[in-house]
Amino acid sequence: QVIYDADDTPDPQAWLAADDAARLAAVEAHHRALVGPHPPMPRPRVHAAIHLVVEGQLASGEPPQARRALDRLVRGGLSRHEAVHAIGSLVASATQGALSGKRFDAADYGRALDALTPEGWRAEGSAAR
Repeated sequence: QVIYDADDTPDPQAWLAADDAARLAAVEAHHRALVGPHPPMPRPRVHAAIHLVVEGQLASGEPPQARRALDRLVRGGLSRHEAVHAIGSLVASATQGALSGKRFDAADYGRALDALTPEGWRAEGSAAR
């Protein structure tokens, strides 16, 4: 059984060793149990899947910009969960682009990760409200 808490770093080896269904169920269970503020999730399964992608990048170390972004965002005052959402916003954008026929560019994605700041994420979040 996989246990997940977005504010605690999962053990990278255990996370990567678990199957996708177990990881997805753990992320969904975590979000159902949350008490307190969380952005609306019109598509909870998609939201959980984006967490899987981000946590997979962090656990594997690929791309390395993901770990640097997470560390920078947390140092800048975001919770780990908020930082996962900030990185996840880039994953969602890249996915949307791919669904629209745009080719994924790993270098562009890396630059976007390097450009993520707590201030930029906070401004983006307040603009969406």
